[in-house]
Amino acid sequence: MAAKKAARPSRSRPRGASSAPAGQLKQLRATVQELRAKLAQATHKRRLDLRVLSEAKRAREQVSRQMNALREQGRKLAGELRKALTDGDRRQKARDQALAKIAELKAELIRKTEALKHKSHELGQLARESAHRARAILQAEQPESVQQHAAPAAATEVKPAMGAEAEPPPSKN
Repeated sequence: MAAKKAARPSRSRPRGASSAPAGQLKQLRATVQELRAKLAQATHKRRLDLRVLSEAKRAREQVSRQMNALREQGRKLAGELRKALTDGDRRQKARDQALAKIAELKAELIRKTEALKHKSHELGQLARESAHRARAILQAEQPESVQQHAAPAAATEVKPAMGAEAEPPPSKN
């Protein structure tokens, strides 16, 4: 039997003391479980944070690309607007110049038309005066016998009403 006793480990601890380390062991296991749960939660939270950060980074890059595209589009539109405004100003200036030229030409046309009317009136008067002079010259050169024959013929002509002038026959000049 002595051999059996030797196989058994001897307990050098008192009986009441064995429950204390078992409680500590339980407590340590519970702490380990809590720490594992917290670690799992922290790992899960970190993964979520990393995913959110990567999505935020992608969204930021996309927004940045869109802003750059919009900025470029804004530059193009601003350039087109400036070009349209300068083109509009240029066209307005050309239109104003054309209207001023038209007004100038109209005034010149009116002046020349009035001058032409005045000259036509003067030429008409000169033609009438020339015809009267030619008639007077012809009558002065004719012998008196021809004038006597012309006198009865002139008496039979229809005379114009009082105050109306007889128009001279057109000259062959």
